[in-house]
Amino acid sequence: MSDLKTFLKTTPLYIKLLWNNGINTVRDFFNYFPRAYENRASIKPLNQLVFDEKWVTSTKWKILSKKVFARNWKRIYDISFEDELWNLWSISIFNSWYLASKLQEWCWYIIVWKPTYKYNKIIFSHPDVVPSWDSWEIQEFYNTWRIFPIYSEMNGIKPGWFAKKTWEHLDDIPEYFSEYLPEDFLKEFKLLDVQSTIHNIHYPDNEHLKQEAIHRVFFDRLLRIQIFSLINKLSYQANNKIISEQQQWNILKDMLQHIPFELTHAQKKVVKQIIDDFHSWKPMIRLLQGDVGSWKTIVATLAAFYLKKVLWGQTVFLAPLEVLAQQHYQSIARLLLPLWMRVELLTWSLTKGQKDKIKSDLKQWKIDVIIWTHALLQEWIDFHNLQYVIIDEQHKFWVKQRAFFKKFWSPHILQMSATPIPRSMAIAFFWEFDVSIIDELPKWRLPIKTKIISTSETTKLKPWILDKINKGQRIFIVTPLIEESETLDEVQSVTAEYENMLALYPELKWKIWLLHWKMKPKEKEEVMQNFKKGKYVMLVSTTVIEVWVDVPEATVMIIRNSERFWLAQLHQLRWRIWRSDIQSYCFLETPKKSWDSYERLKAMEQTTDGFKLAELDLQNRWSWEILGTMQSWMSDIPIDILSDMKFLETVQQWALWLLKKYPNLDGLPWLQKFLNEKIGDILA
Repeated sequence: MSDLKTFLKTTPLYIKLLWNNGINTVRDFFNYFPRAYENRASIKPLNQLVFDEKWVTSTKWKILSKKVFARNWKRIYDISFEDELWNLWSISIFNSWYLASKLQEWCWYIIVWKPTYKYNKIIFSHPDVVPSWDSWEIQEFYNTWRIFPIYSEMNGIKPGWFAKKTWEHLDDIPEYFSEYLPEDFLKEFKLLDVQSTIHNIHYPDNEHLKQEAIHRVFFDRLLRIQIFSLINKLSYQANNKIISEQQQWNILKDMLQHIPFELTHAQKKVVKQIIDDFHSWKPMIRLLQGDVGSWKTIVATLAAFYLKKVLWGQTVFLAPLEVLAQQHYQSIARLLLPLWMRVELLTWSLTKGQKDKIKSDLKQWKIDVIIWTHALLQEWIDFHNLQYVIIDEQHKFWVKQRAFFKKFWSPHILQMSATPIPRSMAIAFFWEFDVSIIDELPKWRLPIKTKIISTSETTKLKPWILDKINKGQRIFIVTPLIEESETLDEVQSVTAEYENMLALYPELKWKIWLLHWKMKPKEKEEVMQNFKKGKYVMLVSTTVIEVWVDVPEATVMIIRNSERFWLAQLHQLRWRIWRSDIQSYCFLETPKKSWDSYERLKAMEQTTDGFKLAELDLQNRWSWEILGTMQSWMSDIPIDILSDMKFLETVQQWALWLLKKYPNLDGLPWLQKFLNEKIGDILA
């Protein structure tokens, strides 16, 4: 901290604020990148200004006079000026004594911001006014006549402070940054060197170099992810599996007879991919993608049956919540128990004696498939011959899972995801996985009917909804949070909607209930079970139902203020009512169909393809919102980079080149330096 204080020559308070925000060293300071840029290189005269335009504009003018007067308790400063073409005009500054006091008559200034035209005046709301270089000392030149960096404010440290301090220390960059990638690699991929990158990410010499610097930063970030993925994959697969047994596809016939439908082509393809992996020399690391309801669990269980009968291996099935572990246990046990395979459920709710008995039977090979929750990864446990791990969702646990299971000679791992991930993001973040996709649904499923409705139309649905309830069907009413965070506002929101439903449906008084994240686990489970059994016929809930037990009778969902949700989330929610052969309906309620979000919501009416919806989401939001529960370090790649397939494939080609040239990835000082020295951990 003392080095940073000496370097910046600033107050202890500012040093403390920087420290609290992760800026502890000079390198950290330079890695605090601008959030945007203003092009102050182009100075326009008054008659060339474009009012109400999106982009920031710079204009230069000389103060002729300034007057101050009060109106309705406001101090108004009228400034008369002329530009370089002798155009005369005036502007007004409201209640900004500091800004007005800086402006001196007969001096030239650059005014920067988005101009509007009102009351026969040019108005710049909260502009940046700086002296022009021809009327001020040369050190002020850094904030005009160039591409100027705009930083995020940090707990009271203004963006201008970062701009000024960075400018003062640009010449110090070589002392703190040196190149770590091989020179031949920089030439091969036409990359800017590190020192030029840091310089031009803060104060670009021109637009081209700005883009080159941004390109280098995100190339490094993605390359680092790719290399880490590569190292992790090689490390996990270091325990080679020598498999001599021939594939025996006829083994699957027994289990297929217990499945009440024929597998789709996509499901059969994935089963083959998994079994091929079982017979390869290396442990499988595979990501299985498919919408909710695409029967990923059936596919994974078929592979577990094959593994036991042909390779005599045990299987672990990991679920994110105990209630889901119980649901998976019931469905998997129904399939495997008749085939003489023992399936057990291991959860926190079991007594110590019950847990010890299951653990003992696992070690003695009396259990073929064990189902448990992610929370039990920390417990001591042993196996006789663990060969296969199925992981349901929860990508953020992948690092822990890999470390936990590696000690059991790296069993095959199948990571299942019901959140469709666009191909570009799969390339960027999941290179260590082989990817399988189930993009076909069982033929007996009726297409879900989705319709956008207004608030008034929601009330008119009452007779229709009561008819559905009389036929034994059940209803979801989903509300968004008032705030983005999970706070008490969630309870207030869902409770208010619950009371609205009680008032609208008095005849269902004791059959309507509510559900939210703040409820205790036992309370939530009780509500879920009562809804499943039919004690409640209408459930008012927040997005807690994204992780939910199957209720085939739930066929109608109304999502309030649907414009507040992303498409992928809406898609996940409506899958809760697509669990049977009964026609299901999803209503997306929005206050005004004319809102900009209406066009986005129309995609929900037009397709049930989760991958298409994920691609649309990718065009409108940051990657972390799609990845959701994955590692936070993935969140700093902007959409335009993640949408550039050519760029992503180039990064991947370099990682492959690295593996080919250095098979063991050992003895490479520059590689270790590359992995340790990150450029720009804060989003530019």
